[in-house]
Amino acid sequence: MSTPTATSATTGTATVSSRGVPAEWLPRPEDELLHKPFGDESLPWKETFFITVRDDALNANINMHMTVSANRSPNTRCAIGVAQGNKSVIQVLRTDGTHNDRQVGNELARLEMVNLSWDSNHELRWVGSLDEVEFDLTLKGKHFAPLWDTMFRGYYATGESGQVYCHTEQVVTANGTMRWRGGPELAFSGFGWRDRGWGRRKTQLMWNTGWDLLSAILPDDSVFSVIALRSHELPEPAPMPVAGWWSDAHTLVPCVGGVYHKEATACPKHYELEFSNGHRIAGDLVRPTGRVAVAMQEAEVGPEAPNWAATMQDYYAIFVDPEGREFPLFTQNGYIHKVDVFRGTQFVHAGSPPRRA
Repeated sequence: MSTPTATSATTGTATVSSRGVPAEWLPRPEDELLHKPFGDESLPWKETFFITVRDDALNANINMHMTVSANRSPNTRCAIGVAQGNKSVIQVLRTDGTHNDRQVGNELARLEMVNLSWDSNHELRWVGSLDEVEFDLTLKGKHFAPLWDTMFRGYYATGESGQVYCHTEQVVTANGTMRWRGGPELAFSGFGWRDRGWGRRKTQLMWNTGWDLLSAILPDDSVFSVIALRSHELPEPAPMPVAGWWSDAHTLVPCVGGVYHKEATACPKHYELEFSNGHRIAGDLVRPTGRVAVAMQEAEVGPEAPNWAATMQDYYAIFVDPEGREFPLFTQNGYIHKVDVFRGTQFVHAGSPPRRA
């Protein structure tokens, strides 16, 4: 489909240079909608929508990874994970979806475009209907969403291997309802993180490691997010690239240094971050809260397949800042695993020691 104009789905604007943020660092309002494919047609064109949110009072997590593929049929794959206490469900549906300048999604879940501005006025309605649970949430952005194509040039694949990945992300709040089948309707109010990607790419060919993500709404109402991830365009001996940002109602600046420590369980433990304007933040674990996993994409098995796939697990925790103020924090681990586990192996049996290279 052709890219709709901003006014077809929004009353927002991306012109914010008067507030001190370089305009080229910000996505266009219409980047929430599907794009006109460009680039190497031998690679699939994929639009991705990832969302994760948690309500601490309900002890409930909801996340989604949705892919819309312009040159595949069926064109929409949606994976949803929902957990509350000892209840949890992960459901995947791949069907042709309904996509226009007002909504995107399939029968499992859809996003309705309410207002597109990529600041605190950015608003979506997120509706999910799983076999065991349903939800209806209003998602609102928290301050600015950076466009990584220009704010962090070269972090993701830029075309050296034919692949291009455009990326923006935003801290979000979520308010609405959820209901387990046969149970009462529950009021949901929480926070989380989401990203939006589009381009020509094969997920298994873009990254050769897992990744770590950290994000929070801080006690002063500012937000931050950092990601450690290696593109295939960067060789493994090179240092792990880390990119991050901090934003309030008037500011968007990149991260320039820091530390991040995790527990053996992969729960976040401690961070200290410094940003380009001299701002520094730090936090320590008080207690873990909830976690939930979701599948990123289908496994592709066969001699020509890359032989690995990715899943994600979201962790939430309560942290405390140096002033003693507590706040919720989100972190994610991306796990890389082999799909065709026995490919290229040697079965070892009595009298047959393993071959050595």
